[in-house]
This record gives sequence, C-alpha cells and structure tokens, in this order.
Amino acid sequence: MTTPRYPQGCLAGSQARRDASSPDAEDPDDYAWIVNFHNGNVNLNHRDNNAFVRAVRSVPASECQGAQCNEPVSFRSLHAAWRRARRKKKPSNDQMRFETRWIDNLFELQTRLRAGTWAPSPSTCFIADRPKAREIHAPSFADRVVHHWLVPHLEAIYERIFIADSYSNRRGKGTLAAVKRVHAFARQVRSGQGRGWYLQLDIHNFFPSIHRPTLYGLLRKRMRRAGLPLPVQRCVHALLRRSATETGIRYVCTPAERAKVPRHKRLESARPGCGIPIGNLSSQFFANVYLNELDQFVKHELRAPRYARYVDDFVLIHESREQLIEWLERITTFLAERLHLQLKPDIRLRPLDDGIDFLGYVVRPTHLLPRRRVIAHANAALAAWEREHVHGDHLRAAPADLRALRSTWQSYAGHLRHARTHRLQRRFHRRFPWLSAAGMTRHFRPSSERRIRAIRWRTSARKP
Repeated sequence: MTTPRYPQGCLAGSQARRDASSPDAEDPDDYAWIVNFHNGNVNLNHRDNNAFVRAVRSVPASECQGAQCNEPVSFRSLHAAWRRARRKKKPSNDQMRFETRWIDNLFELQTRLRAGTWAPSPSTCFIADRPKAREIHAPSFADRVVHHWLVPHLEAIYERIFIADSYSNRRGKGTLAAVKRVHAFARQVRSGQGRGWYLQLDIHNFFPSIHRPTLYGLLRKRMRRAGLPLPVQRCVHALLRRSATETGIRYVCTPAERAKVPRHKRLESARPGCGIPIGNLSSQFFANVYLNELDQFVKHELRAPRYARYVDDFVLIHESREQLIEWLERITTFLAERLHLQLKPDIRLRPLDDGIDFLGYVVRPTHLLPRRRVIAHANAALAAWEREHVHGDHLRAAPADLRALRSTWQSYAGHLRHARTHRLQRRFHRRFPWLSAAGMTRHFRPSSERRIRAIRWRTSARKP
C-alpha cells in the first residue's frame, strides 16, 4: 500500500518543495506534467516516482488528492456515474462511440455542467409492447451519464422525505416488496377486523400528464432549502424546461408499431407544459418526487394506515367501505387541484376476498396467485420456442438459443416461486416435457457458438 508523501496534505507538501503548484517556482511548467498516480505527489522529474509516471494536464496539486471529494462536478463523480450507466448494459453504438474517447467526453461533460451550458440531446424512441404498447425514449449515452450523476444528489435529500410504502425506483424496494406489503395489509384487515375492502386506483396517462412547472417548483424549493450546488440545480432545470419533443426525437420504430400506441399516450400529444419521457432514470425519480405530494396527503391528511404505491398504481385497504369512498373523493380533488392529474375510470372498490390484481400477482388475504396474463405469456414464450427447436425426441438449437430459453424460464420461475404455484409448475413441465433438459446449464467452446446442437431430451431430462 502506498504511503502518502506528505502527512500534512498534498498541497502543503508540494508548496514546501517549490514544485509545479508552488507560486514562486522557477518554471512551474517544467514539472506540471509529472504526477504520481498512486498518491498524487508531484515528484520533481522522476525523483520519487518509482517508474509510475504518465503525462497529464497541468493541475494544482490540491486537485490530485482529496479536493475533488466535495466538488459536485468532480471528474471522480462523473467517472463513477459513467461506470453505473454502463453496468450490466449491452453496449450500443452510441455507447461505444462515447467510450472510444471516454476521458475527453467526461471532461467535456464536466466543463458543460460547471458552466451551466449542458442541455439534453435528442432521444431515441422505440415501442415496447409488453405488457401494453407504449413509447420508450432512450437518452443518448452521454445524457445517461449525467442522469446517473444527478440522481444521487437528489436522492440524498429526498430519501429521508419519501414514505416507507413508496416502492418504485428505490433501493431495497421494488415490485415484490410492494406485493408483500399489500399482502400483509390484507391479512391484517381480514384476520383482525372482519371482511375488509380495498380501493385500487391508477392515474390516467401519468407520464405525459406531469405538469413540468409544478414539478420544477417542488424540486427547486427543496434543492434551495438543502443548499444543493448550482450545477445540480441548473441540470434539473435543463431537463424540465422543455419537452423532449422540442429537444428532438429520433424514431426507430415503424409506422405500424407507432400506431399500436394510442394517440393520447404519445408524448407529442401532451398538453403544453406537460410530459416527461418514459425510459430515463431522471424521469423515474421525478415521478416519485411528483407523487410524493400524494403520499404525504394520504398519510398525513387522510391518515390512511394501509396505503402502498408503485409508480402511479396505488392501493388503500380498510375495513369500512364508506371510509374508502370518502377517501376516493378527496384524492380525486387533490390530484386535480394540486398535481393536474386525473384518475382512470377503472376504479376498483371491492372486497378483499375478490383478490387484488397488483404488479403481476393476485393478492388474497391467505395467499398469492400469479396473474393470468403472466401465465399466458409464459405459455406463449415456451410454445414458440418448442415450435422452432423441438423435433420429436431431440432439441436442435444453438448455444445462444439455449441460453435465451434458460433466461426466459428462470425469469418466469422466479416470479412464480413467490406465489402458490406448485401445481402450476408441475403443469408446465407436463405440457413442455423437454423443459428440464433444455434449461440445464451447459458450457460450450467459443468455436461452437454458432453450431446447431442436437440434444436428446427424453434421456437427459430430470424429474421436475
């Protein structure tokens, strides 16, 4: 482990030795390029470098060690954001172009963020058809880096404010945690207070309906109170001052695919001053900030003890049907007057014994069941693979096809594992008897990646 050259700090030691960062050095430029990257010491032309030297830009010694930790737009923070933006992502052409000169591009982002000149680039729009058709606006990779730099600054002041039962886009939360929480609420009411009712609500056309001036007003007030740095505040303003349609959108979908999305759900059809794109990390966080006003209203004004929300889908559970009707009227008024939002007409006010269709599960007081649409999608995916690759007693598939099937089935099996599905999983294995053999972990040589493999599944299949 490298021991720092100067215990009193890099800047003080550097000035004491009259080197590149010292104001009275004879010729600072002679030494400005020599920096030991292990501990940040300027080393006077190879005096103490131990052969660990590379040319760098001329910087004060204070920038090398420790000084960047408290700076909001430090190179270190942007480098960490770049690492998060590329983590577990299949590289796109845009990402590979960025990474051919990633150091220069990060320094350019740093300069623009410091100067307050950064603005979002045009996004790429494609259509996702599961579970329903909708537009996804993918930002450029450079913008993704900025989003990953920005959101941690905002999380630091908002995590302590968000309620515990808000489950979208937060660490330690997620869909499964939300389902388990709703299940616990249902058990409490059903077992201790009688029959019980639930009120399930969804916001109509949520992301295109977000009023950006209202959202920015909420963020600006909180950022100024917390004293967030000016570059962070400018970045938030740059993201919200204009719609993505004004910034520019490049469509990579066909007209037939775009026609699947209803016109009122398209970002281009949003009202003036409304709409943020689906597909951005910043948009997911902004949605939580926007609906935090609803969360605080429900918990502190209505004092509802059993309430959970995931994005724009939320559930209230109570033993009194009349109480839920009263809360519905007050929530409808609050959303319209405070947040300029409307509820979907599909308002579900039903007994708990009917089951709550929530985030891929049907939540009953005594157990969980998978949603029928999830089962139908699993059957369709496995049947499509069977038609293409199962021939009698043999599987004929390339290694990539086998890995894709294993990934698909493990995803569905992981979802089913948390519900009462023992008989359902056995039924899957009876319907697709080759599933155990095809889902086995296999290792192939790189030279055989494109080779079609013939596997006899009846002899190699394991018992389900």
